[in-house]
Amino acid sequence: MRGRLGRGAIVAVFLSTILIPAVGSYADSSSLQDLERQNARVQNRLDEVRGSIRHLEGEAGSLEREVQTLDAEIMALRSEVERLSAEIVEVESKVRSAQARIDATQLRIDAIKDRATAQAVALYKAGATDTLNALLDSDSLADLDSRLQMLGVAAQESTGALIRYGRLQVTIEAQHRELFAYKTELSDTIARRKVVLADLDRRYAKQKAALSKLEATISHKHHHEGSLEAKSAQLAGLIRAAQARRAVENLGTSAEGFMWPLNGPITSYYGERWGRMHTGVDINGYTGQPVVSSKAGRVILASYYSGYGNCVIIDHGGGFSTLYAHLSDFAVSAGEDVGQAQIIGDVGCTGNCYGDHLHFEVRINGSPVDPLDYLP
Repeated sequence: MRGRLGRGAIVAVFLSTILIPAVGSYADSSSLQDLERQNARVQNRLDEVRGSIRHLEGEAGSLEREVQTLDAEIMALRSEVERLSAEIVEVESKVRSAQARIDATQLRIDAIKDRATAQAVALYKAGATDTLNALLDSDSLADLDSRLQMLGVAAQESTGALIRYGRLQVTIEAQHRELFAYKTELSDTIARRKVVLADLDRRYAKQKAALSKLEATISHKHHHEGSLEAKSAQLAGLIRAAQARRAVENLGTSAEGFMWPLNGPITSYYGERWGRMHTGVDINGYTGQPVVSSKAGRVILASYYSGYGNCVIIDHGGGFSTLYAHLSDFAVSAGEDVGQAQIIGDVGCTGNCYGDHLHFEVRINGSPVDPLDYLP
């Protein structure tokens, strides 16, 4: 038969999470109509899955924005911690300086304490308690100077050490008040930093939880996508196989029991070609298009074979064998028994080839014959 049917259209589909039987068993036992009905159900389920994926993508986007917000908050809290830490360092320096001033004043007090004590005793014995109180009970240096001026004792030799002692006592009390203020400021700053650090820890924990949720969401989405892709390829293979089988079955079976291995136009016939013998027919196809066994038999070769490229040879008994060359992939192995119209490989362009096609031969006792004499 010289006229050939056109190629069957390939149904492009994707699978959802429903179970689909293995390619071989389904292609052998179910019709293309069954697959197409199943495909319609899969398409409905796929719409649901895609809606779920869109929801997951939206959730992932929301989580990403939440993480970005937390990042900004964490950066602000880090800046606040750094500011408070710098403030603490500064106040600690003030505390140390104030303590150093107190220590220096205390040394001066200790140096004149004995002389001041002797002068205070003398004033007490003399009954000059007002002078003594003025020197020892003043609240500030200004208050002390004012009292001394009123008492008229500022220049008296007998009270010089006691006056210096009084001035130093007033000074050290002021220094202690300054030190207390600095320590209070330091304590308050440390407490504020502790609050900020606790808040920072909470934000970190919240960020970690959000990131974990985001990673889990993305992982779940990828799992869905991987499942869809795998089952999509599986269903696509089922439909291609069913179409390929139906396409050749529609062409019928010859009296010798052979059928066409591929439904496509012949691009090169058996016979002399370019000054040499062309031992088969070339049937036009495209890479990945299923090729079927022309007749039941046993595979005696399924490997790369010289200029034939990837090649399958099937022994059908009675001296008959068929050869299928330039395949892109194998679906059978040597030693395997195959049925008529069973997928044995895919069209390709391996070996000596100038375009996707199937080179098909029929041989009797190993010698090539015109395949068209044995095909319907």
